[in-house]
Amino acid sequence: MSKPFLITFGAAVVVIAVLVWVGFANTKGNHLVPTGSIGKVRTAKASDEGTFMVIDFNVKNDSDVDMVVHSIETSVDFPDGSTAPGSAASSTDIPMAFRNYTLLGEQYNPVLKDRDIIPAHQQVDRMVGISIDLPFDKVETRKNVKVRIEDVTGPAVEMIK
Repeated sequence: MSKPFLITFGAAVVVIAVLVWVGFANTKGNHLVPTGSIGKVRTAKASDEGTFMVIDFNVKNDSDVDMVVHSIETSVDFPDGSTAPGSAASSTDIPMAFRNYTLLGEQYNPVLKDRDIIPAHQQVDRMVGISIDLPFDKVETRKNVKVRIEDVTGPAVEMIK
């Protein structure tokens, strides 16, 4: 191979690499990568075989596009390795739950629901209320609580406390 060919080939590779890098840098904000953390978890005995739990959390959307909530999944993990799913309470039932279970305290944040929007470049504080079909004493021995929020386009944030 001749020297001029190698120089031209090397220059073309550098130009292509720069163009690809610029393309990725300019579309960085188009990729939804939400983050979040669970703040407070409160529980109350609902019945002999049921527990009501309130999970306060925040979600941050650093992208240039809004996040539209498609689904919210919750679960509780226990030291023995078992997992119990939580059934979300409707947003209209939450005020009644706070009235009936006074040990929960007061409602600090609005309820996050399906089709709620988390605006671009925003952080929001929200909560979810769930019922778990396990006795209160068992739920209190939990190892951690998980909340997974998925966007309509697929990206999700999973928070563990």
